[in-house]
Amino acid sequence: MSNQDDRNDLDNLVPDLGWKKLAALGAVTLIGGLLAFLNPFAASLAAEAVAGAAFLVAGGMQLWHGVTDTTKSTGDRWITSLLGAVFVLFAISLILNPLAGLVTLTLLVAIFFTVIGALRVALAWQLRPDTGWGWIMTSGGLSLVLAALIVLSLPEGALGLLGLFLGIDLTAAGVVSLALAWQKKTQG
Repeated sequence: MSNQDDRNDLDNLVPDLGWKKLAALGAVTLIGGLLAFLNPFAASLAAEAVAGAAFLVAGGMQLWHGVTDTTKSTGDRWITSLLGAVFVLFAISLILNPLAGLVTLTLLVAIFFTVIGALRVALAWQLRPDTGWGWIMTSGGLSLVLAALIVLSLPEGALGLLGLFLGIDLTAAGVVSLALAWQKKTQG
């Protein structure tokens, strides 16, 4: 692959912000990640508030769609509206009781890791003895261990766990943005 092909691939992945704006975005994201590490409880509450707002908007849109979509049958509209109402009620519960919302969201993360881990273990078992199946099995096992650790840390662990995950994500995104900015600067 030529250097020009590498540049085209990079241009497709990165918005055309120019290296300076991309570096600024990376620095702000990295600082946000580091701040999340310094106060994981506050970062957890922020993540929970964003999740609550997202569920509220999604539920409102679902309700609106259920009420106004005349192309669907009455049963479909009722189900759509019911789903929207569930989203809105979940959002309200997150917003009105943030500590309970942290526990709920952390439990959902544990369920996510359990499902992902189980699927990876099953995939690895199917791929066995092909090359690399052990790595997939290890990844699945680690996801299952992480899920167990999350569940065992509840409810106290919920107070900072989402903030730590947010910190990891923001820090990684910031580092990647800075690396892409550096690459754009050196190529252009």
